[in-house]
Amino acid sequence: MAIFLGSLLGSCSGHDNQSNSVSASKDSISEGLPTIPYDEMLGRVAGLSGQAGIGNLKDAKLPDDQREIRIWKGFGLTYPRCFILRIENGNASASFVSPKVIGAKAVFDKGNPVYATKVLNAPHSGWVDLVTYLREQGIDSSIELSLDKHFIPDPDGEELVLEMRNASYHTMAYYNDSTVTGDGKKAFGICQKIEKEFDIHLGCHDERRPTKPCS
Repeated sequence: MAIFLGSLLGSCSGHDNQSNSVSASKDSISEGLPTIPYDEMLGRVAGLSGQAGIGNLKDAKLPDDQREIRIWKGFGLTYPRCFILRIENGNASASFVSPKVIGAKAVFDKGNPVYATKVLNAPHSGWVDLVTYLREQGIDSSIELSLDKHFIPDPDGEELVLEMRNASYHTMAYYNDSTVTGDGKKAFGICQKIEKEFDIHLGCHDERRPTKPCS
């Protein structure tokens, strides 16, 4: 389902705002392990995108009137899940990519999980309210969230990755389950909002613990 959104999300520009999302958060914790380097995370996301059969967003060539937002949760003990929001010529649509499950068990092909894409209905609050919310939280024509510098190790922890692509550039922000920073908590709040709006399970609930693969 789609609805015309006009210019609720900022218009594309040729300026690369990647530096905004790469900059360190002022309130990041002073102790713990360094976070995954930006280029390394780009490689991890590219690998997951290929495995899920949805193509790498950073390498996508989008027209001027199109942008795409992806929210990934994974890199831990469970299989990754991905929410996709596409806005093309002012019309929004959403889908959810997760491992295919039959009888409470993930389906494998040659040792790799098989992914299924589910087209989602409109969000409970409506497209206009959702896009307005995202813009207010720092997801507009780019992702305006600062990265953490450190994280507290958690053997069961996962990573939350938000990435966005428009015709001009790609931006990304990512956080470990143990984040305590303002922008880290904001990112998890966005993820929780998406879960509630579309009745999906990314694994961003308050406890921030991994969840089982979704059907």
